[in-house]
Amino acid sequence: MILLIVLTKLLFKPIVGLLDARSTQIRDEYKGIEDTKSGLEDMKKGYQNQINELTGKTNAIIQQAIKTAEESKQEIIDEARKESNLMLQKASLEIELERKKAVVELHKEVSGLSVLCASRIIEGSINTEMADKLVKEVIDGLDNVKNLV
Repeated sequence: MILLIVLTKLLFKPIVGLLDARSTQIRDEYKGIEDTKSGLEDMKKGYQNQINELTGKTNAIIQQAIKTAEESKQEIIDEARKESNLMLQKASLEIELERKKAVVELHKEVSGLSVLCASRIIEGSINTEMADKLVKEVIDGLDNVKNLV
């Protein structure tokens, strides 16, 4: 029993001191781990906020680029329409000019045929069949002029 008392007095305090020191060390390490974990979570939140902010900025840039592209596309389409309309107007004017030239040419041809017909009738050098044919040609020429006008 004496041995127990001596051992208790000699060994108990150092063992309790060692256990207390180890307990304190474990508690401090656990607190350090918790602090590190908390710091890492704060960093994660910060990074997530940065990612969200950059995602928003990226989306805004993409939307602006899409809007600009759509505007450019519409400008190109409008310009193409203008050019197309101008080309159609120019073609219509050229067609009208050619039509008028054709009408004038037909008028000249009909006039020439009329004069020829009249002069041959006056000269008496044509028979009835030829006169009918010349009159028919003049009338056909007049119909063509009438259709063009």
